[in-house]
Amino acid sequence: MTAVEFIEASGVPESTWPTFREWYGWHSDRGLVGVAKDGDEVAGVAIARCVKGLEAPDPYEHDEAGENVFVDLTVTSIGGITTDLSRKALKCLLSILWDRFGPRRRITFKRNGRNGFYKEYDYYKFMRKALN
Repeated sequence: MTAVEFIEASGVPESTWPTFREWYGWHSDRGLVGVAKDGDEVAGVAIARCVKGLEAPDPYEHDEAGENVFVDLTVTSIGGITTDLSRKALKCLLSILWDRFGPRRRITFKRNGRNGFYKEYDYYKFMRKALN
């Protein structure tokens, strides 16, 4: 199963968008997709990008110099059931995010699809807590 197929199988709202694969491809082409694996199998996928401001960015906005990270999507299981593997996959994805973007100021997560809400955290405090 590929990363995009894993997202589609998860049933997250984004996977039902008519332009989902194009949206995914845009992020993938820019190195903004992280994939956690368990052996050869996909265990988690995250899509994140750097932005300048703290407000919700445009869907295709990315600025390598942006001081904030915006996480559009995180999927660590199919069916939404948390397991030991999904917890490990999340830590792996956060590690990939740190390696890809380095230190930033804030991290914002989009929750529950297109009409969801946003959760914002201090980047260092969040990473320190999440990765320990």
